[in-house]
Amino acid sequence: MVSEYTYYPQTDFFIERVDSDEGVDMPTFHIHHKFEIYYEIAGARRYFIEDSAYIVNAGSVVLIGENQIHKTASLGETPSSRIVLNFGREYLQKITQVFPEVDFFSFLTEEHNHLLSGISVKQQNHVQNMLQQLLALEGDTSQEGEAMRVMVLATLLLELKKLCLQQQEQGGERGRVSNHIVDQIQAYIAQHYAEKLTLTGIASQFYISPYYLSRLFKKSTNLSLIEYINGVRIKAAQNLIEKSTDSISAVARNTGFMTTAHFRRVFKDATGMSPQQYRQYYKRINK
Repeated sequence: MVSEYTYYPQTDFFIERVDSDEGVDMPTFHIHHKFEIYYEIAGARRYFIEDSAYIVNAGSVVLIGENQIHKTASLGETPSSRIVLNFGREYLQKITQVFPEVDFFSFLTEEHNHLLSGISVKQQNHVQNMLQQLLALEGDTSQEGEAMRVMVLATLLLELKKLCLQQQEQGGERGRVSNHIVDQIQAYIAQHYAEKLTLTGIASQFYISPYYLSRLFKKSTNLSLIEYINGVRIKAAQNLIEKSTDSISAVARNTGFMTTAHFRRVFKDATGMSPQQYRQYYKRINK
């Protein structure tokens, strides 16, 4: 099984095509202060975003907002191809200043827009062609190349926004996987993430065996229970780092981590930065 980790926190724009002859799994959940567009060219994937899991087939587009937990995994050992694009809202700053009345971003964060699965082959090809244009511009550091990249990205966002509205008019997204017990467990974790949480303790709250809980949660979300808990805690930690002057050790303690060392390790695995680097990065992009 091959690992996949496509994200560079040091850049405001990154795009990559990934082709694999075998199953590809993210080693852990992922979260970053950027938007992400994921286009499945061939194959099928299971994608976990926030509190939901989705089946992503060829021709589908996955949209992920800023600071949204996500993880992708293969559906068996089948070949797959995909294009992954990460960008910060500051990357389109010049265009958003010219068109202040146009909302380029908020649709990317809305839960009902996470999976664009009901678009025609013609629309799929249109989206893929724009992504291919952005791939072709990768490495072009000229001012003309940068201008083309920004304009193509802005056009792509407006096209995707229109497709999201169209999908809602046709009855909404398809491909979402859900389970009533898992939904309740996720709500419980959201309320108690700052406390000590264990597999056995949570299982007892819902009168099920730890073994059953572990298997059910993994099957439904593509995450282990501890991965999910850590993801919720990391989101809370990001919020504290951004909006408070609390020390890193205080942030770790107030979000349920037993040690600061463990918090630092999990935070870096999830974001690509240490907690202190993240604080500095957040200050820089919000000057």
